[in-house]
Amino acid sequence: MIDEAKQKLLQRKYSDRVYKSYYKKGWKKLYPDSLIGNFVDYYPLKKAISLLPFDLADKSVLSICCGDGFEAEYLYKLGAKVTVSDISVQAVKAAKRKCPYLNGVVADAESLPFKNGSFDLVLVRDGLHHLPNPHKGIREMNRVSKKGFIIIEAQRNFITEILIKFKIAEEYEISGNYVYRFTRQEVHKLMQELKVKNYIIKTFWCRYSDFLSKRIYPFFNNKFWLSIFKFSFSFLNILFGYFGNSIVVVAIKNCSTGLSL
Repeated sequence: MIDEAKQKLLQRKYSDRVYKSYYKKGWKKLYPDSLIGNFVDYYPLKKAISLLPFDLADKSVLSICCGDGFEAEYLYKLGAKVTVSDISVQAVKAAKRKCPYLNGVVADAESLPFKNGSFDLVLVRDGLHHLPNPHKGIREMNRVSKKGFIIIEAQRNFITEILIKFKIAEEYEISGNYVYRFTRQEVHKLMQELKVKNYIIKTFWCRYSDFLSKRIYPFFNNKFWLSIFKFSFSFLNILFGYFGNSIVVVAIKNCSTGLSL
């Protein structure tokens, strides 16, 4: 049985320590900029946003489990009015150092301190798997969102189970939390429970690698190698994307407009 209070405490302490250490002198990127690295970093987020039936200009957006504010800054640049929340006060501070125009709230994603429908859109990227009860976090996202919500997380399938078995993929993170992965069937069932009829699921392979971002991508930092990488990336996902490690869910509420395919 998971001790939920203990897991949240450990996660908060770990995040506070990491973000205070990383960003105590102001926000900084931990690896060199590169065209391929940026493509990998932004692909899941851009893919999710491309599926929305509306643009984000002047929309109110909440980014939960915000971490260092990577997603929030991008949303702000699209014209959204962005609020970040995280259980870690140091994470919220790091996000606001990265983008001073963000509103910041220290909050538990399983019990958000906002009224129903407070935001047009709620987004989470690689944050739900930190929670003792990820489904509770999704229910909260649904509750406080007016137009819809976006989930970008890890997918569970037989391939990822094999990767975990051979220690290629993590089952537990450094902070001690179990890495929760979602299945398509699980998402369908949850959307039915939430009475969200208008949603789309996309899966693909897109894995960040600290080693590649720091040591490899910078040596291929030109448009030619980027085009080669994009072609290979697209070809891989045409063939095997259904069994990818990443899952994106875009859910739209009370809207007759179809999702972009």
